[in-house]
Amino acid sequence: MKKHTLIATCLGLTFGLAVLASAEAGPVKATIPFSFTVFHKTLPAGDYWITAASHLVKIRDANRNIVAMASANEVSDRAVGEKGHILFHCYRDRCFLSEIWFPAAENGRQLFTSREEGNLAKEEKGKYFAVLWVKPGK
Repeated sequence: MKKHTLIATCLGLTFGLAVLASAEAGPVKATIPFSFTVFHKTLPAGDYWITAASHLVKIRDANRNIVAMASANEVSDRAVGEKGHILFHCYRDRCFLSEIWFPAAENGRQLFTSREEGNLAKEEKGKYFAVLWVKPGK
């Protein structure tokens, strides 16, 4: 009886890990030509690798070191197609990462608006910029 329980537990864990792994989107590479803010952290222009689980976005630098993480909601209603994009909200000289749409994915991720961004949005109308993904080489 213990053997059957152990096998069932192992199969359950394997299935659970497979579901978690398949729920992660990315990694995709983007070249962002301006500095931007993610959850109170300003990152310089450069190459970044981005992955997302259902409610967490991870941003890695060109060396694949995690440089920022942020909570996000899963959103839909966009026809992204084969090419995904990243949407930024920009006010004056500050840009904030807002949405991530992975190539050929049904849902994107929308980051929460920080208090700082909310205050800037009250003062002026923002501009929106999209950056397309760069297909990563091997």
